[in-house]
Amino acid sequence: MEHIQVRPPEKSDLHFQIFENPAMFSNDRKLICPQCGESLVRADIEVFSACPYCSHRFEPSTELEDYILEPEVDNWMKSQPGFTFQILNQMANRD
Repeated sequence: MEHIQVRPPEKSDLHFQIFENPAMFSNDRKLICPQCGESLVRADIEVFSACPYCSHRFEPSTELEDYILEPEVDNWMKSQPGFTFQILNQMANRD
């Protein structure tokens, strides 16, 4: 049997502004550029990983990848048969 090694979460310098988006299960986020302070949406950085305002380069990280892929995962969850907000709420209330 193969053992899977789990890495601890990375320490990240990424900062986000959280806002409500009724089209998503969870609150949506905008990335704040650490160099110029501009609010960035996923389309701003998903191809070049750089701030379009000041050219700050974002280092690849799991947190940045999660941020970029969040809407795709959200859409996939919505497309699963039998998945409802009720199931999501039950999972959130378990903690």
